[in-house]
Amino acid sequence: MIEEMIGSGAGLYTLGEVARYARMHPVTVSRWFKGDGYCKNVFALEDSKIITFLDFVQVLAVRNLRVHYHVKLQKIRDAIERASKDFGIDYPFARKHTTFLFDNEIWIQPEGKTLTQISGKEHGQKGITKVIELFYDDISFDPKLGIANSYKAYESRGNKIIMNPKIRFGEPLLEGVGYTPEALFEAAKTEGSAEAAAKNYGVTTSQVQTSIDYFDSLLLAA
Repeated sequence: MIEEMIGSGAGLYTLGEVARYARMHPVTVSRWFKGDGYCKNVFALEDSKIITFLDFVQVLAVRNLRVHYHVKLQKIRDAIERASKDFGIDYPFARKHTTFLFDNEIWIQPEGKTLTQISGKEHGQKGITKVIELFYDDISFDPKLGIANSYKAYESRGNKIIMNPKIRFGEPLLEGVGYTPEALFEAAKTEGSAEAAAKNYGVTTSQVQTSIDYFDSLLLAA
C-alpha cells in the first residue's frame, strides 16, 4: 500500500483544496478525478471526497504537462494506466527518476529496467536516445523510496511555505513556525497590519507578509 510507504501521515485533501493549492479551476480538478460528459477521469479516485498528497503531486505534474508541454489528456491517462498495468507502478508522476518526456510522449523507466514509451501509438518501444526528465523544482523526494514527500508551495522574503503529508495532513504551513499562511493572513486583517500580527503571533513581519502574499496568490488564481 502506498500509504504504508509514506507513513501514516498521508496528506488528505478535498477536491476544492487541491484546486486551491494547485491554483487551478475546481471544475478542471473535478473532471480529472471524476470525469464528466466531456472528459473521462485521468486519475482513479478510491474515495469520492478525499485525495492524498501523492494525488496532489500528480495533479501538479499533469498541470505542468498540459500548460508547458501541451500534452493531451488522453496520452497522460494512457500513461498512468499503462504504468500501473504493465509495470505495477502507481502514482508514476509522484516518483523521482521514473517518468520522462521526449518528443511530447511519456516514457517510464522502472528501477533496473529499460526506458519504455507508455503513451501514444508507439507505446512499448524501448528508448535509445536522450530524454528530458519531468523536472520538479519544488518537490522533495524520500531518499530511499523515491516518492514525493513534500512540496514547496511558495517562497519569498527568505521564507518558505511547505506542504508535508506527515505534518497536519499536508496543510500548507510556514516553515519553521507551524502557523498556516491563512491564519497569519487573517491575523493581519484583524490586527490591521502585518507588524501587529507578527507581534501577537511571535513571528517576524517578513513571515506574516510572505503568508499574505501566498494567500493573495491563491485568491488571484481562484
